[in-house]
Amino acid sequence: MKSLLTLVSILLVTTLSYAADIRGYYTTVGPVPSAHTVKKVRFEELMNFGCIHCNNLRKASLKLREEYADQVDFIDIPITFRGQDDSPLRLYYVAEKLGKGKMVKEELFRTRFEYDVNVFDPGIINYLAKSLGLDQAYQAESRKSWVEAKLAEAERKTEQYGLTGTPTVVIEGSMKMDIGRYGSIEKFVTDVPQTFADLLAKP
Repeated sequence: MKSLLTLVSILLVTTLSYAADIRGYYTTVGPVPSAHTVKKVRFEELMNFGCIHCNNLRKASLKLREEYADQVDFIDIPITFRGQDDSPLRLYYVAEKLGKGKMVKEELFRTRFEYDVNVFDPGIINYLAKSLGLDQAYQAESRKSWVEAKLAEAERKTEQYGLTGTPTVVIEGSMKMDIGRYGSIEKFVTDVPQTFADLLAKP
């Protein structure tokens, strides 16, 4: 028993030291890469199109996403809360496949927060799809198996990462960023490049 406790202690210290090389406020939800070993950082953002904090992060991170586009793979993972229809997620994934995901993401948030329209209403989503010239693709693709797989993967991620609210940002599938500890969304956006810098392989 004593030897087992010693082994656990060694592993814990090793894990903490391993993660300590990477700056930022986060909890580990998987193995953290060693410093300067990542060619392109994976930045997953679990979000909800009706979440005001997600909308705030969207606006605050526009410049960040543009500046680090070559070094960071920004992956949006929309989710629903209980009672919400998944039609906006289906429209987003169909649009993403056509290279129009960013446009639809912006339009969904704008519709919800600038016009105060319920984007979880399937009728509204049908209207948006038509107004954006995506109605035929949406009707043809939104119920196909690949979209169902996307929705299932998003659900799996919420469980894997222990999601309790949105936005939730996970870097490299292992660092669940504690945005609250940064003090504000704006401060998080300002400081998270430090995490990128510690992960990215040096040229």
